Amino acid sequence: MKINNKIILPIAMAGVLFAGCEEEIMEWGTPDGHTPLSSVAELPLSVKEAIANYKGIKEYAAQYTPEMVVGVGMGATQYLNDMEFTDSITYRKLVDSNFQMYTLGNAMKHDAIVTNSGSLNFATVDQMFAAAPADMKLYGHNFLWHTQQNQNYLKSLIAPKLVVQTDSDIESIIAGDATDFNGGTSGGWGSWGSNKESADVTEGVGTDGTPCMVLVNGGDGNAWEAQFAYTFDVPLDSSKQYTIRFDAKSTSSAGELQFQYQNSTTYGSQGGYNSFSIGTDWTTYEYTFKPSYADADRIILNFGKVGATYYIDNIEMGIQKQEKFVNIVTNSDFNDDQNGYTGLWGKYTYEIVEDGGHDGKAIHFTMTSETSTNYDSQLFWALGESLKEGKTYCYSFYAKSNSELAVQFIGQNEKYSGIYKETFTVPSEWMLCEGEFTYEGTPADIIRVGIQFGGIQESQLWVDDFKFGEKKAEGNKSLKATTFSYQIKTPAEKREALLGAMESWIKGMADHLAEKNVVPYGYDVINEAIADGSNAPRGLNGVFGGSWDNDGVTTYDAEPTETETDGLSLNWGGGHFYWGYFIGDDYAVKAYQYARKYLPAETKLFYNDYNLETSPNKRKAVINFVKAIDDANGSPIVDGIGTQCHLRLDVAADEPFSEQIKAFMAQVEESLTELAATGKLVRITELDISLGTANPAANQLEAQYEAYKRVFEAYKRIVPAAQQSGITIWTLTDHPDEHVYWLPDESPNLFDKDGKRKWSFKGVCDGLAGEDLGLQFGGDDYKTWYNEKNTGDF
Repeated sequence: MKINNKIILPIAMAGVLFAGCEEEIMEWGTPDGHTPLSSVAELPLSVKEAIANYKGIKEYAAQYTPEMVVGVGMGATQYLNDMEFTDSITYRKLVDSNFQMYTLGNAMKHDAIVTNSGSLNFATVDQMFAAAPADMKLYGHNFLWHTQQNQNYLKSLIAPKLVVQTDSDIESIIAGDATDFNGGTSGGWGSWGSNKESADVTEGVGTDGTPCMVLVNGGDGNAWEAQFAYTFDVPLDSSKQYTIRFDAKSTSSAGELQFQYQNSTTYGSQGGYNSFSIGTDWTTYEYTFKPSYADADRIILNFGKVGATYYIDNIEMGIQKQEKFVNIVTNSDFNDDQNGYTGLWGKYTYEIVEDGGHDGKAIHFTMTSETSTNYDSQLFWALGESLKEGKTYCYSFYAKSNSELAVQFIGQNEKYSGIYKETFTVPSEWMLCEGEFTYEGTPADIIRVGIQFGGIQESQLWVDDFKFGEKKAEGNKSLKATTFSYQIKTPAEKREALLGAMESWIKGMADHLAEKNVVPYGYDVINEAIADGSNAPRGLNGVFGGSWDNDGVTTYDAEPTETETDGLSLNWGGGHFYWGYFIGDDYAVKAYQYARKYLPAETKLFYNDYNLETSPNKRKAVINFVKAIDDANGSPIVDGIGTQCHLRLDVAADEPFSEQIKAFMAQVEESLTELAATGKLVRITELDISLGTANPAANQLEAQYEAYKRVFEAYKRIVPAAQQSGITIWTLTDHPDEHVYWLPDESPNLFDKDGKRKWSFKGVCDGLAGEDLGLQFGGDDYKTWYNEKNTGDF
């Protein structure tokens, strides 16, 4: 036996080694710069020696297959956190030393980048661009898919306008069960948190004996450890003031709920944080706020602070209508030009401006000289009769200025004696100024009301919707007199909105890549557009193919429904969105045209799909789909077809595996042959080979080695060199953190859970080289083992 000088060999074991080293459990030393090998006990010692001496994968790729690019599909989180394994192995070191290109599993998808307001959040990908080596290429994944889309944003573009008619003083933007739960569902409210025990709609326990929401907090904690939340289709308007009102009670006299708002995607843009003390009797609670951010689209009632059961009913949320009083002044909105108001004097010029008001026309003032007191400039309306002693009056108006002018409500009698109420500092955006007061009789005979203001020369003030009247008595704030209807958008309006969103998304990503000096090698423009079974394009002609778990029941995506009564229901799972359903069958060519327009010319545009090796009919449908895109464009625009090869070997320990490998390799070879016949680039975009266990035996590891090697050999043999884009290994290691959602309790990769090389690592390298590289490193014992294993036709 040839002894490698890197072997760590205890002296006491020397005799055993020479007696029968092939079966002994040994740990081989690691050559400088190489990754340690897997410690699976059953691996032959000679194979361990060989694997330990292999160079990195990318070195063999550069040497033997310079026309190919070998990549890895990985999570941005694992790479950025740089998971540390044993023996100084780190996640980042494994990636950087073995692969020429990376594909991010989720970080570049629509729902990871596009926020609910349509803006783009590049925080995570920017960290990746900064961390990855300059010579490592990027493969973009992906622009359009039927899942992992920001459904809230896309739906908001096509959803009908909600029209609310209600006796309530709140124009609620939530409807149906989301308000009173009377239909028996949560109406879109969700709940979560470590303190949350349950959140259920319960019959007969609401304010009037109807259903209501019952939230159970298991124990005292932080308010946010149990949350009850509602996400809107569009963000709240940061220029408007909202009121939330609800009825609640608790099993604890010291119960507490906390209101907040946030962005549902980033969990940032938070505000509100108003706490309510919840007692044991039904009570109506109310909070008015103005969002501090333009992308806040979620409201939350936190119930995690005090361990108790909370009952919630009759939730209203929206802009509060000015119906606390009946307006008694005329032409308060200036839409009738100069009629109505009776007093206009001061150091200013004014005009009625068209479409410049808060809603329609407005009056616009320009100060002609600096004023030292507010009463130098006044605007009044006559009341017709004097105010009544002991009565409470309300006033409101909208105003804005270019220099933060001070504006004050006033009331006067004929002798110019008056009452003076709150002074408002008016910003550059429209501000609602409102208040109320009880008239005590002095000064007597107040017969006109209005505003007074002052400022420096050339400062400007806009005023609209001045209203004044006696306050109404408090009435029933129940939602039972509320009705909702919807104004539906036309198909043309929906198509235009979504095409605009598609172009903005693709352009925004492309522009940002250019700003970061990142030129992608390739990009999956459309991912998995062909549905299994029907083998037809998703979203067209009633074909969808997606499903989701609905309280333990598998529910399949179906045709959207939309009426003026109920609005738009997509009937698709969360994050699912079929662009073609609303755009039409040219959505695909539009996507490639936008990608070609904005991405660099050298970036290859791919179509990507799965099961192409196992389903000849789906493979044919994919080829036809790509051809249809080229035809619609008038010339070829799709550069390549990506095929995901998620393969599985069901080989029991010590079971022969040659026939099973031959069977699935026949499928892989047939698929590669047909894809290569299109003349386009062919890329295996997601290669992994699972074994049905997280703890494979030596026989299973050898089968996995053989399978990886043969896939690489077949690709090189079948796909012409000019069409060889390359192969991407999907996920890096067998560590459980990489397989929480994809192939859990499995061992599909080239590195084990400790980041050490497996036999499959050797398979990739040998496949690239077209020879068994172990013969260069393994010594005489390896050559003997090799000759024994390579008899016959397999």
